[in-house]
Amino acid sequence: MAGDLFTVSLSLYRGQRKRIPLTVHSASHQKTLEKIINGDAALGSLKISKSRKGIWYALISVSMDVPEPGLVNGWIGVDRGQNNIAMAALPLSFGKFWSGKQVKSLRRKFQKLRSLLQESKKLRKVKEIERHEHRIMTHINHVISKQLVQFAKDYNMGLRFEDLSGIRQTSLQRRKNKSDASKNRDHWAFYQLELFTRYKARVAGVPVESVPAPYTSKSDHRNGVIGKRVKHTFTGFDGYTCNADWNASQNIGQWLGFSCPMNLQKALSVMGIDDSEVGVNDSPSTDEKFKQVDSSPA
Repeated sequence: MAGDLFTVSLSLYRGQRKRIPLTVHSASHQKTLEKIINGDAALGSLKISKSRKGIWYALISVSMDVPEPGLVNGWIGVDRGQNNIAMAALPLSFGKFWSGKQVKSLRRKFQKLRSLLQESKKLRKVKEIERHEHRIMTHINHVISKQLVQFAKDYNMGLRFEDLSGIRQTSLQRRKNKSDASKNRDHWAFYQLELFTRYKARVAGVPVESVPAPYTSKSDHRNGVIGKRVKHTFTGFDGYTCNADWNASQNIGQWLGFSCPMNLQKALSVMGIDDSEVGVNDSPSTDEKFKQVDSSPA
């Protein structure tokens, strides 16, 4: 480090070396570079890369010890969706919403722009637009994941996500929704958000868990009884109503495992009808999954 600038030494031809000043994104990397200088992190390999805009970057791998997750006061459930990219709530308390309105608007904008460019046979421009869209969505997920980890740290809690493995294969969508980039769930980077959150949480010492997704949107967080979700509202069997995403986040955060003596095969057929009407994102979609569930009470 020289003054306020970080420098990197490169080997040139014939054994000559030269130091080049680098601009560092202080919010993301300055702390890491300071750990390298102080000996708290080990410097790994260096790769020089040039962007499509002609900007040169130094990509440096770093090894460092991270704190082991300690005991927490509870778990914050993180519900992901399209109306709200993420909803994280403290147990039986307030929550934070990250609206998906901006993302939906951007998806529609880029979809329309791509269609116009494809009609004009400007395929190279289409690729540029796709890369630009990807960078924007990646940045949004980075911002949300950072805020999620900070939220958990502020209250000394862990984060719980619903396991969305295989959702693209098991979650049914209307044909109309699949043709709209703002509604097609295949275009939403749910896993990327979880991945970013996990590695940021690991560095911060915040534990992260995954819990099964079925029934998290359909169950009443007060008693686990199946209710009904219609758009933004969840309604319990006794008429109790609350925000549907908040209810789902409570179920995820308080998850202890579902066990009830109900006829799961019958419940599945009823839920299948419900899903076709209201489009619930994370309900189970195959009978086979429930044939393997032990329906006897714990």
